[in-house]
This record gives sequence, C-alpha cells and structure tokens, in this order.
Amino acid sequence: MTRLLTTLLACVAANISDAAAQTCSFAPVEARFAQLLSDAQLPGGAILIGSASGIYLERYFGSYSATTRVPIASASKLLSGVRLMQLSDRAQLSLDAPLSSYLPQFTGVKGAMTVRQMFSHTSGYGDDSGDPVVFDRSITLAQAVDTIAASYPLQNGWMPGAQFAYGGVSMHIAGRIAELQGNSDWQNGWLSQIAAPLGITSINWQAFGATQNYGIAGSAQSNLRDYGRLLQMLANRGVGNGRRILSANAVVEMTRDYVGTLPIAYAPPGITVANMPVKYGFGGWLQPSMNAPVGAPPLLHSLGAFGYFPWVDFRRNIFGVFMIRGTAGINGTALPAYFDMLAAVEMAMTTGNCVESEITDPILVDAFEG
Repeated sequence: MTRLLTTLLACVAANISDAAAQTCSFAPVEARFAQLLSDAQLPGGAILIGSASGIYLERYFGSYSATTRVPIASASKLLSGVRLMQLSDRAQLSLDAPLSSYLPQFTGVKGAMTVRQMFSHTSGYGDDSGDPVVFDRSITLAQAVDTIAASYPLQNGWMPGAQFAYGGVSMHIAGRIAELQGNSDWQNGWLSQIAAPLGITSINWQAFGATQNYGIAGSAQSNLRDYGRLLQMLANRGVGNGRRILSANAVVEMTRDYVGTLPIAYAPPGITVANMPVKYGFGGWLQPSMNAPVGAPPLLHSLGAFGYFPWVDFRRNIFGVFMIRGTAGINGTALPAYFDMLAAVEMAMTTGNCVESEITDPILVDAFEG
C-alpha cells in the first residue's frame, strides 16, 4: 500500500509539473516592470506583448490607460524608417541614390550621402542630439534642411559610409526627401499612407508642439497599442490590418546590420548589451534574439530617450512595447530592466503554452494573413 501511495503521489506530482510547464506566465515580466516603475518613481507605465495573430499581454500600471499618449523620442526613428522604406518599395525614391539627385543644394561630399546611410547613422553626420535647427518649431522641414545644406559641414572629417555616428540631422534630411518624392507634407504622408491603413489614430509628430519642422528622428508621440499595430505589421512581414504596408523584402532590409566593421565614432552610452558590438539596421538597433543560434534573425528595437521601448523579435515573430515617460538619464535604469523583461518573455515563450488573447479589436486580429 505504501509503495502504491508513493507511486500515485509521484504521478500526481509529475502531472502538476507538466501542467505548470504548459502555463504561459508573463508574471515575471510584469513584476520586473513594476519594480522599474517603483525604482524610478514613475506614476505609471504599460506593457504590450503580441504576435502577428493576437495579443499575449496588455497591461496598464498606475495612472496609465489605453488612451495615455507620451512623447517617444528616438522611438520615432523606426516609425520614420517605415515611411522611407514604403517610398522605396513604391519606387518613389532610391535608398542608394546620391542626396544631390534629390536636393541639389547639397554639393560635394555631402551630396554623395544616401538615404540608406542617413537612416543607419553612417552618412557623415552624427553626435548632434538637440541640434537647434531640428527643434526650431517656427520653421518648416524644408527651411531646416536648407539651413543644414548651407551651414552644416560633415563633422570631424567624417565621410559618408565610413563610420557609425548616431544622430538626427541626417534623418531630418531624409524626411525632406520623403516630402518631395511622396508629394506630401511629412506628417500628412505618414498619416495617410501608414496610420490610416493600420487604424492608427494617436501617432503624430507634434509631441513638443505644433510645427511643420517635424523631428523625423525624435518628435513623434504615441499610445501603447497604436505603436503595437505598426510592430505587428513588421512581425507579419509587412502586412497589417489586412493590408500590405511594406514588402517582405523591405522588412528584411530594415533588419540588416549596416554598421558591420565600421569604426564607432559615436554611440549613446549603454544602448546595447555589455560586450556586444554596436549593430544598427534601418531606423532601429539590432540585438541577437535571446539564446538564438548564430545567424538567427535579430531583435529590432528603437529605444527612446524617455524610456519608450518598442521591439520586434523576428526569430519568434513576436513584438512588444514597454511604455514609460521618464526624464533625462532614465535609460540607465530602464534598459537593464528591459533586457531582464525580454529574457523573461523568452522564458515564457520557450517553456509555456502561450496563446494569444481573444481580441475584439479587429485591427489587431485582421493583420494576420497566415
């Protein structure tokens, strides 16, 4: 009898263990995020984790809700990169044509830079955070770019394609090319060609006040789910809300490493995992997917200075947004937490039976085409 009881207890324990292994829990992700909010003394935040076919987790903390919209700083870069890639898909611009072919006021070495270089921080500009012409709300994007052409030499003897130097001036120039080649004001073009098809309503380039000098690299604002709609489109290889926004090849182009062996002239401190080389795609940072074999598709992210952290893991075709609005220096605290959270997401996806929620929002359901 004792032996039988021991056997039965062992079977029950094994069944419980098997059931636990099948439970997909993002509780460690939520707990680490709550710790970040407490450590940084932030009033609220939000988490979104999903796949091409639905949402695993949507959670609001503190004062944040589904309608909360915040400035996203450099998370704007990925949004802008999608628009440039869309215009390339439509043959309205070339990623590799010299700048002078679009804006003849850029001459000499400056005229040789390309859109691909401008959106991978390899153009010869960089280390220009907070440049006054980029943030002057009293002028237009066209006027700002004319000023750059007339008065902004390439920095420190840098040359197009010869180094990586993170910054926003070159992206400002690319935004003006998009206006000309897309026959539309930057914001109107983005809203009509990307936001409207995806059902996005909260994103615009007015985070710091009304202007036509749109901060291509850093002045957008968004709520949680709208940015998620764009990420879901990328995870689904260019299809969102039942519509093709980008070609599958364009999505691949955005995840290529354009830094390679180039010298790092400037990179923001602490932006990558310790001891990992700097890698950058078209409008976003590249990290190896957690525990991924060599050659696996990367994780693309676009961390903003205030802590807004959108990401797509192309190995697992999942995406997420970790949403806060902190102050200068917040990412010294936030980024280690985010990498802990990504590791916890990886663990949940690897060990649990993760099933998307039944979503009533058609925008997030209809994006999946198989």
